[in-house]
Amino acid sequence: MSQKKNNLKPKPYAKTNPERWAHLTGYELEGALSADTYTRDQIRALASKYGIPRYSTEKNMYTLVEAIKKTKGYIDANPNKNIKQSSSYKTIFEKIKDKTQGSAKSLSWYKSNISMLSKNFSAEPTKLILSEKRDALDDLIYQDRNINRKTVFVGHLYFFDYKAETKELPYYDKFPLVYVLKVDNNSFYGANLHYVEPKKRIKIIASLQDNKVDIPKRIIHKYLKNRCGEYYLDLAKQEWQTSILLPVEDFVLMRGNGTIAYDKELVWEEMKQYYNDRLVGTRIIKGKNQSDMQRVR
Repeated sequence: MSQKKNNLKPKPYAKTNPERWAHLTGYELEGALSADTYTRDQIRALASKYGIPRYSTEKNMYTLVEAIKKTKGYIDANPNKNIKQSSSYKTIFEKIKDKTQGSAKSLSWYKSNISMLSKNFSAEPTKLILSEKRDALDDLIYQDRNINRKTVFVGHLYFFDYKAETKELPYYDKFPLVYVLKVDNNSFYGANLHYVEPKKRIKIIASLQDNKVDIPKRIIHKYLKNRCGEYYLDLAKQEWQTSILLPVEDFVLMRGNGTIAYDKELVWEEMKQYYNDRLVGTRIIKGKNQSDMQRVR
């Protein structure tokens, strides 16, 4: 018997579990549909209702919930779908643009303000840890809010601090904006969009949001986790189109035991000759041990 999580009542005299909960839509409780608030039987009944294949063999309720949320039936059942969404939401880009008041700002100013804003996304460390535990169970198909994470997942876009280990690199970006393609135990591979000029980033993001991978191979890099900052700022989907416009590229040349600034215009000019050598395929978002790269032909 499923653990009681809510006060929803089943239909009386129903013979099967789907029949007992056939009246549910997934919108009965406050907040989004969640495996924390709906019981296992209720989630399985919703999966049956919305046509999820092989739902009865799926043991991970978090995965099943995300599959339900993606169905047309669930989306159409939203009682608020025709209500115009509030226009009060502001992206990170819009908030920072407002703070500039139209005046030019330095790279350090932009990075400092992003850092200050990102602190709001993980005010309680215990909640952050619990969130990461749930992510380990989930396929993370959706990303609808900004959040600081302790690790990265395939199919997500992140800002983070980075300090390259090898001195063989001609230059690198200390504050990359990376779309993650593959994750290993101690490293991950991703496309740093800072290596191409903003107008080309727009095309790359548009393809990703259309579930297509179309990325210059030259901007794909390996990142060692022990050289990354403490947190990764996982950007909400509604931030993708504007985050790529933030002027926070921080390219440096390695010189001796230190670094010196390197002009981003020179990076963009160099990348032009490699731009048409591309990784192209279908974008498939999976859990942390999966890879977009493995599915690209």
